[in-house]
Amino acid sequence: MNSGGDSEQSVHNYQVPENDDKTVTIVKKIAIPYPVEKTVRYPVIKRIMYPLKVPIPQPYAIEKKIPYPVKVFVKVPVKIPQPVPVVKEVPYPVKVQVDRPVPVKVYVPKPYPIERKIHYEVKIPVPEPFPVERKVPVPVKIPIRVPQPYPVEKIIHYPVKIMVDKPVPVPVPKPYPVAIAKPVPYPVEKPVPVPVEVKVERPVPVPVDHPVPVKVNVPVPEPYLVEKNVPYIVEKFVPVPVKIPIERPVPIHVSKPVEYHYEKPVPYPIKLPVAGPIEEDIEH
Repeated sequence: MNSGGDSEQSVHNYQVPENDDKTVTIVKKIAIPYPVEKTVRYPVIKRIMYPLKVPIPQPYAIEKKIPYPVKVFVKVPVKIPQPVPVVKEVPYPVKVQVDRPVPVKVYVPKPYPIERKIHYEVKIPVPEPFPVERKVPVPVKIPIRVPQPYPVEKIIHYPVKIMVDKPVPVPVPKPYPVAIAKPVPYPVEKPVPVPVEVKVERPVPVPVDHPVPVKVNVPVPEPYLVEKNVPYIVEKFVPVPVKIPIERPVPIHVSKPVEYHYEKPVPYPIKLPVAGPIEEDIEH
């Protein structure tokens, strides 16, 4: 505060003019924004190119062992004392007489009812003794009501004194004045947010070598045919005489129907005399 004058004063590097009149000057300190340099750490990915060996499959010979039968002839000395006659069996067809089949009628049994006896309990009524009610006259006394005098209670009202408690004086606290502190307004310095531009170092793009795809001709082995001898069973037909049992037909007596004469009555009309009224001429 200044009382007056022509000279000027500086408060916190601010020029404050002085006037002849008495004035009250309030100097408020305001924070001036200033740039702040801050280093921000960030990872930088760097690709290092190095040669990579790619195995290329090459064709190679495959030796496979395939088993196959080999006949080895072994010479064994056999002593033949004397010549032996050799009998060779030559199969030849033989005609066997077979009886021709005779038609046989086979009767098929039809279903018929079967009566089966099922045993079950049968209750037979047995006469049991039962009470017989018989009326026997017995003299019974019947009471007869006779009017008689009886006491009567009469209600008489009378006054009853009920004791009641009287109220007792109780001291009650009375309200009293209480001093309340009133707030006094005073100036409060409130920080004012000011936008500040902070310079941040941006990452600089660096040219990086990228891998270039190169076409490589890889030879593919072609399939080839492999012949393999597979052993299999060969069936040789050897004729063997086989005895076939033949069932002989058994004669069965069959009853045949015999024709016989049967007279059938034929209806024919017969005229019978019927009695009727006689018409007579009557003169009036």
